[in-house]
Amino acid sequence: MDFLWVLFALIYRFFYKMNRFVFLRPQKPLQKSKLIIIGSYLMGGAGKTPFTLYLAKSFLKENFTVAILCHSKAMDEYEWLQQEALDAKVFSTKNRFRLAKKIDGLFDIIIADDGFEDFRLSAHHKIALQWGEFAHDIIDLFPSGYCRSLKKDHPDVTMTLYCGNSFIDPDLVFSISEIKNEQGDSLNKSATAMCGIGNPDRFFSDLQDFGITIEKKIIRPDHDRKFELMLKKELLLGKPIVITEKDCCRLTLETRK
Repeated sequence: MDFLWVLFALIYRFFYKMNRFVFLRPQKPLQKSKLIIIGSYLMGGAGKTPFTLYLAKSFLKENFTVAILCHSKAMDEYEWLQQEALDAKVFSTKNRFRLAKKIDGLFDIIIADDGFEDFRLSAHHKIALQWGEFAHDIIDLFPSGYCRSLKKDHPDVTMTLYCGNSFIDPDLVFSISEIKNEQGDSLNKSATAMCGIGNPDRFFSDLQDFGITIEKKIIRPDHDRKFELMLKKELLLGKPIVITEKDCCRLTLETRK
């Protein structure tokens, strides 16, 4: 079985390198706007979008004009950023590189959320969010591991931010500050936990750290388009359900209530 996982990882690595060589060769940097890329070596669940939001709000407070580039596959993140970063311009696109070139000069700062693997983008700052799950070798890569690339794949990283309790003195700590519903009511101490994010285990752990007893765990795919449908079915059981803020943004107002 270990041999098969290594084989799958090698196949993934081969196509990763070929795609990069054929389609994602580095291009010239933007001429006017400052481009910042936020990324991680992990497949998902690294906190890239929350950090993108934090960074955008910080620049907006300094009176910079800000654009955020999201991939069109991540519509939940696009909608969440639109709701939370009201003074920034949030774009959804299949091609961050082409769009960045198009809007160059229209904004002071352009932030590419999860633009780590698009090597056509030449960033003024490329920020890596590094967690304890780190790819040391091929075996750590998808599908046998949690990572999609190795550190050596990104020599252009200008800043590494260490995240989570795996590090003695992390640069970033993600935690839950409050849990409320649409009416502002707080959650009881026990609930069903449901999420459609890159790393559900981290969400469950944060809930437990907050003091929530998880009676049932429901894991949906990241960017799940059927999330609301499955949530409605679970709500029929009449038990409290806690979801992430990112998952909530894709729900209709009726379901939120």
